[in-house]
Amino acid sequence: MSNTTIPKASKSVRYTDTQKKEVTDFILSYNAANGRGGQSKAAEKFKISQITIASWLKSAGASAPKAAAKVKTPKAAKAPKPAKAAKKPKAAKATKSSGKGKVGKRYTDEQKAEITDFVAAYNSANGRGGQSKAAEKFKVSPLTVMAWLKSSGGKVKAKKSTSKVAKSPTGAVSSAFDAKLASLLALSKEISKTEAALVQMNAKFNKMKAAL
Repeated sequence: MSNTTIPKASKSVRYTDTQKKEVTDFILSYNAANGRGGQSKAAEKFKISQITIASWLKSAGASAPKAAAKVKTPKAAKAPKPAKAAKKPKAAKATKSSGKGKVGKRYTDEQKAEITDFVAAYNSANGRGGQSKAAEKFKVSPLTVMAWLKSSGGKVKAKKSTSKVAKSPTGAVSSAFDAKLASLLALSKEISKTEAALVQMNAKFNKMKAAL
C-alpha cells in the first residue's frame, strides 16, 4: 500500500494480508509513539471501518494497547515528628516508717528529782517496785528512770514524813525509828541496784535473742 489510500468501494473490498499487516503495523507504531488512538487514526487514514481494523488486530493477535498506566509520583516522605521530650521522673514518695517514732521528751532537773524521789519514797513504804511504778505513773521507760538513778549516784532523797512522831522523853522511840529508816534506805539502795542489774540483764537477753 505504501502511503496509497485504499480506495473506498461501494462493494466490500478484499484486502490482502500485506495490506492488513500494513494497517496493523501502523496502529502499533502510532500507539507506541502516542500511547493510544492508533486504531482511530488508521481508520481515518486508510478509510477503513474501526470494526474491520479491530477484527484484523484480533486475528493478528495484537490488540490496541491500552493507555499507559499513570505512574504515581511518590509523595515526599513526611519529615519525622520530633521525639517528645522524656518526661521528668516523678519524685519518689517518701516511704512511711512502719514504726511511729516518738520525739524524745526533755525533762528538767526538777522533774528528774521528782521522779527519783518518788522511787525512793515508794521503795521506803513498800520495800521495792518504785522504779516500775514511777515508769508507769510518769510515762517514762524503766531504762530512763534507771539512768537517772545511776546519774544521781543512787542517792535518792526520801520525802519527809508528814506525820510527826511523838518524842519520847528518853529518845528511845526516835533512835529505833532512825535505825529502821537507815536499814530501809540501805535495803532500798540494794533493791535499786538489783533492779538496775536486772534491767541490764533483760536488755542483754533480748539483744542475744534477737540475734538468733
